[in-house]
Amino acid sequence: MTKEIIPRLRALGLNEYETKVYSTLVGLRKATARDIHEVSGVPRGRIYEILHDLVQRGFIGMEEGSPNAYYRLDTDQVIDRLKADTIDALEETRTALKSLEMEPLRNPTPWFALKSDWAIENHFQAIFRKVQNDLVVICNDPDFLRTHQIPFTKLRRRINLYVVVLDRKPFAGITLPLYEARGVLRELLVNPGPEGEDTDMVCSFFLDEKEIFVIGNRGNERFAFIGTTTPLVRYLSRSIIEHLEE
Repeated sequence: MTKEIIPRLRALGLNEYETKVYSTLVGLRKATARDIHEVSGVPRGRIYEILHDLVQRGFIGMEEGSPNAYYRLDTDQVIDRLKADTIDALEETRTALKSLEMEPLRNPTPWFALKSDWAIENHFQAIFRKVQNDLVVICNDPDFLRTHQIPFTKLRRRINLYVVVLDRKPFAGITLPLYEARGVLRELLVNPGPEGEDTDMVCSFFLDEKEIFVIGNRGNERFAFIGTTTPLVRYLSRSIIEHLEE
């Protein structure tokens, strides 16, 4: 029994004695309670209780006799069953959490910021699930589009996708519907932030005239902000699409 396996078995929901008994039996393959007690060092008074519990939970099997013998079950099957049980439990939790959702407040905060990388990435990935009709992407970063070209390509099959860039040349090889910015849109890409502020806009997303999501860099710090359904967001989204379709 190696020390490295103990925390991994603990993560499966086994306590200290259970991990010692189970890992010992995996090594021995088949043994009596007395053998397992002597090899594992688990007190003899606890061995039968622990073995019975492991049998009930599907980690090991028992062969009746005098004395009874215990044997390991196929470890692949044990892990696959635990994995399936975990997924089922997570799905049940997902359903339970969704049942707690309530109607939004009458006056939700229309603008809010995201600062952690995890929150920004999580909200970005949600775009591909949420958008239903139109997505406008205003982008200054070719590498960003190249990295995410596959999900954008899949998304394009079911919605109207508009990708606005300052100049097509740096985006060569990207097979998305690219539009070179003109007028106010061009000014937005050239000067995305307040004058004198070290801010770079990476990408802005307009979702179904309902939401704007902006990712950018301020110095070495990544940031994002979200604008939810407001007349301003609807007006900007609609105006950009009409401008591009001209």
